[in-house]
Amino acid sequence: MKHPRAHVWKAAAATAVGGVAVAGLRTATGRPVRSAPTLAAAGAAMAAGGLMAYEWLTPRSWLYGPVFWHAQTSERVVALTFDDGPCHPYTGQLLEVLDREGIRATFFQVGNNVVREPNLAAEVASQHELGNHTFTHPHLVWSRPGTVREELLRGQEAIHEATGTLPRLFRVPHGWYGPQVISVAGDLGMRCVGWSVMAWDWDRPPSDVIQRRILHGVSPGGVTLLHDGQDTDAFPKADRSHTIAAVSDIISSLKASGYGFLTLPELMELGAREREPN
Repeated sequence: MKHPRAHVWKAAAATAVGGVAVAGLRTATGRPVRSAPTLAAAGAAMAAGGLMAYEWLTPRSWLYGPVFWHAQTSERVVALTFDDGPCHPYTGQLLEVLDREGIRATFFQVGNNVVREPNLAAEVASQHELGNHTFTHPHLVWSRPGTVREELLRGQEAIHEATGTLPRLFRVPHGWYGPQVISVAGDLGMRCVGWSVMAWDWDRPPSDVIQRRILHGVSPGGVTLLHDGQDTDAFPKADRSHTIAAVSDIISSLKASGYGFLTLPELMELGAREREPN
């Protein structure tokens, strides 16, 4: 088990690396930079960059506030989640796989894609849980609270208009939560969600690589992250054929290992029950 303060050490290490880099700054002529304001600004930028990288690489971090990423349970269950849809034809193909396997999943939909594919979004909602993944899939970590609020509200409106559903879950695009993002999501009644194992499938690796990455990292109470779309892109640019090809084998392997499948709300409820005192 990792030390409970491991995340603090990681953040401190990132900041220290930034400090070393600042200490070595030089001008275009090769002379060392000794101006206090320049060093301070560069140091702040380095530290912020280090913390941002840490937050992205550590989706379970509570550095900026509560983010659900895993249920504390010994029960062999997992929640399958998919980002960036709906996207024809891949979301439809994924629905066929899940229906055949008798599994309900959680889809974090991008509002812009919902506007383009409202019927497909409604089909997802009729069988699975929905989450908000903003309207335009931007980087929000440095955005003002007003910008964050607009993105989340436009996403909610698009999803509600197409499906009749108002999501209560939110996953930030690109994995970068900032304190203002978590605060705004909470104000809008949404719970922030991360993941415990990711396929890194956005760069279209072969399906066997996607499968191996998920199966290697999965554990009881885990949350998997895969993609049925790509940002706000449409077919053919948003090619998710490798991911779709991997999902059936992932499910078969997990079932063979004794895993069951829950939606994210179900997994959250299970984790909450198991944390209750006897």
